[in-house]
Amino acid sequence: MGFLTVIELITNHIHYVANISYHEVIEAEENFYHLLKSYWKEHVFLTARWWFLLGLAGIPAAIWWKLVDKKIVIEITAYGLFYGVAAIILDSIGTSLLLWTYPVIISPNLFPQIYPYDVGVIIVPFMLIYQKWGKTIKSFWKASGILSLSIAYIAEPFMIWIDVYKPFTWKHIYSFPIYWLLAILCWYILNYFKYLEQNR
Repeated sequence: MGFLTVIELITNHIHYVANISYHEVIEAEENFYHLLKSYWKEHVFLTARWWFLLGLAGIPAAIWWKLVDKKIVIEITAYGLFYGVAAIILDSIGTSLLLWTYPVIISPNLFPQIYPYDVGVIIVPFMLIYQKWGKTIKSFWKASGILSLSIAYIAEPFMIWIDVYKPFTWKHIYSFPIYWLLAILCWYILNYFKYLEQNR
């Protein structure tokens, strides 16, 4: 392929992209969501895996409510919200970039999607870890590291095995430091806010 042919291909591609209208983008989105809803109704809704995800979204939260120390429930909830918002944003970015996907979803009509995996396997356990070991960074650092390792190398492979999570280019070794660093970052943010509150 000659240099001029390559330039011509690039020029044609730029011309094509420049001529895409917003209406075409909306039309493509409509087609995608129609296809997604049809797939969901035929292959996902009310299946065993769908019920499993529904339980994963609710049961760990109910268990957390039983176990949470009600004296510091606001602090623990704040930690969970910090972690949860970050986790869901990262999950949305990952699925949008097709680093991974979820073959089973609770509903095709939720945007952003509710990721029961984030709630039941990540957020609730990290809140419980924060409650028990969050007093000092040293103890929290160790406990959150063990939990991060467990999620990356036990929970993720299990989710792949039951076919509710499917990585494309993502690997467990990438997940482990992200879970851990996010836990530590949220600890520092929350403790900084507590410091500001106590010293105002």
